[in-house]
Amino acid sequence: MLKPLKRAARAVAPEPIRHLWGTVVARTKERSARRAFEALAPGTPARYLDAHILEDLMGRGYEAPAVIRYDPEGLVLRAVEKVEWLARSVPMERVRSCVELGCYDGMVLASLHHHFQGIVAFGADRSTGGIDPRARAAGVRFLQTDASQLAFDSGSLDLVYSFAAFEHFADPGAAVDEAWRVLRPGGHLYLSFGPVYTSPFGLHAYRQIPVPYCHYLFSDAALRDYATSKGLPTAWPYVNGVTVTEYRRIFAERASRFDRLYYHEHPTGAVGAEFIIRYPSCFRARVPTFDELLVSAIEICLRKR
Repeated sequence: MLKPLKRAARAVAPEPIRHLWGTVVARTKERSARRAFEALAPGTPARYLDAHILEDLMGRGYEAPAVIRYDPEGLVLRAVEKVEWLARSVPMERVRSCVELGCYDGMVLASLHHHFQGIVAFGADRSTGGIDPRARAAGVRFLQTDASQLAFDSGSLDLVYSFAAFEHFADPGAAVDEAWRVLRPGGHLYLSFGPVYTSPFGLHAYRQIPVPYCHYLFSDAALRDYATSKGLPTAWPYVNGVTVTEYRRIFAERASRFDRLYYHEHPTGAVGAEFIIRYPSCFRARVPTFDELLVSAIEICLRKR
């Protein structure tokens, strides 16, 4: 009964009030979760919850992140939105050549090609099975390759960028190094990625198991057994497992090579904080710091010196 009442109250409250109330609730939950996490010694043995608890949690109606549209119109709308994001951080009028890492359908490149005439656009991905024919028709060139091994001359590109893919790269540090190599001096590297592994949906299994932090609460075997028992796919995407602290280190260690123009860590909004409060031993030994758990995604723009 309580959830319907909350939804009804949110529906009639003015947007500023809803936002303020959401911020207050999130901060309160975060403080309680931090106290529970830090009350345990760093060496506290890690644990997983019993598998039967997962069945109970799945019946509580947890919501997964918003569904991404992969229909023809949705791909175009998403591509236009991402080009707008790029244009806010990168002087696109100076870009004559670019490569997208983890390009998948290639529609962002097609949109770039449409909005900024004269750009030579390349897409790099380990698989070319998702390429949209409209991207090929727009003149986008595709390479089946790893992000750490790009077939470009050193200093030959103006822009390297990636959306929602960096958390899937096996060696993100090597990918940044390779981007630096192929960029000309003054060229830009733009990355927007997540959910990172330490976030509520970091396992990227949220379409099958939308329980926040399920990868910390339950063993991989328990999660796959549950999905199998329900006839759900178990082949969720590979995630590199890199923590926010490690990402920060990757960028900090390369500070002499790049000027940092923009950096933002998108917050989780305390999604799933109740699990940290209730089961802190599932997190304490597996996460370097509590703050790791509060970052959902990372956005960064660098300029090669």
